[in-house]
Amino acid sequence: MFFGNVERLKWSSILPDTFLNYIHQALKIAQDNQENGRYEIDGDNVFCFLMTPETEAREERKTEIHRDYLDIQIILDGEETFGYSIETPQALLDKPDYTNDVLLFNEVGNESFISLRKGDFIIFYPGESHRPQCATREPMTVRKAVVKVHRDLI
Repeated sequence: MFFGNVERLKWSSILPDTFLNYIHQALKIAQDNQENGRYEIDGDNVFCFLMTPETEAREERKTEIHRDYLDIQIILDGEETFGYSIETPQALLDKPDYTNDVLLFNEVGNESFISLRKGDFIIFYPGESHRPQCATREPMTVRKAVVKVHRDLI
C-alpha cells in the first residue's frame, strides 16, 4: 500500500514512472469526462473507472482483495476512509472464486484506517486487503477514479 497527493507527485519518486503516468492519465480522463464508467488506458491491461459511490459506516462495508489487478484510487471530490491490513489470510488468497477480480469478506485482523480527501490517492497491490468507501464522519457521495493495472505490468 502507498498513498500520496496528486499535487505532490514529484515527492512520490518511490513509485514507478508508469504509475505516475497512469495517475496523470486518470486525472485527464476525469477532467474530460463527467460520466461514470470504464475508460481505456491500455485495453484490459490498464483502465480507469470513474465513479460516484456513497460512503457508508465502516461496519456496513466489506473488505476486499484482488488477484490480478492493482488499484490506484484517486479522490476527485469528497472524503473517503479506507481500511487496510497486511494480514490477509492465505486461505482467502488461494480461493478460486474471485468474481470480476474481487473477493469480498467480512473481517480482517489488525485493520488500520486512513482518510483521504480531494487530490489524495492510495495504491493497493494484488492480495492486499482493503475496505473502501467507508464514511469519514457522515455518509457522502465521493467522486473518484480507480485505475486498474494488471499484475503483469507491475
